[in-house]
Amino acid sequence: MSTDFDGVLAPLVLDPSKSRPVDGSMELLREISDMPDVFVAIVSGRHLSALRSLSGVAADEPIVLIGSHGAEPDRDLPLEVVFDDAAQARLEQAVAAVTEVVEAHPPTRLERKPAGVVLHTRKVPVDVAEAAHAAALAIDLPGVDVMAGKQIVELSVLSVTKGDALRALATEFGTGGTLYLGDDVTDERAFAALADDDRNVTIKVGPGDTVARFRIADPEAVVQVLRLLGELRGD
Repeated sequence: MSTDFDGVLAPLVLDPSKSRPVDGSMELLREISDMPDVFVAIVSGRHLSALRSLSGVAADEPIVLIGSHGAEPDRDLPLEVVFDDAAQARLEQAVAAVTEVVEAHPPTRLERKPAGVVLHTRKVPVDVAEAAHAAALAIDLPGVDVMAGKQIVELSVLSVTKGDALRALATEFGTGGTLYLGDDVTDERAFAALADDDRNVTIKVGPGDTVARFRIADPEAVVQVLRLLGELRGD
């Protein structure tokens, strides 16, 4: 099984650096990861080091961590992820483009990642946030993928997605089916990648249009799903 972090295992907060898992979520995830024939991964837009710090998952635990929407796995997976000189050049162009948006729309913020750059509009006046969001979405650079999310726009210089990461996990571990929980627009790519196999279960957390098969309300409901999954696997 795989899950996003923010908005799923942890509630969304105004300051992303203060995000913490909801009570019980990581404990249940660890219990599930220790069960036979079950493989657990957290697939997030966060860069890998931040994801490890906020989730508390140690490097020697069986839980797989994948950051930057699939571009930063914490172990070898069958993913075509190559950050070469061309990717570095694309990253510099993307950073420059988002920097222009931020400078034109204060107090929006820029976050750099190893293979991308993010525009943050959280806690920004609505009119400024909407204008900055539109300006970032209009950025058109060869080889740069532009993704809209909740109060963010992310530019990635690698073509890998969360859907690619989930397929790679299924190949690596030989899984018969995948459960994936996600809450954001970026998770729709993961839901879509799993839609062609009835053995897969996709769950949207929270409101919004989705191609996921099921929907639950919030991270507290995620805890209930994890508890039920643990009970069913235990039986």
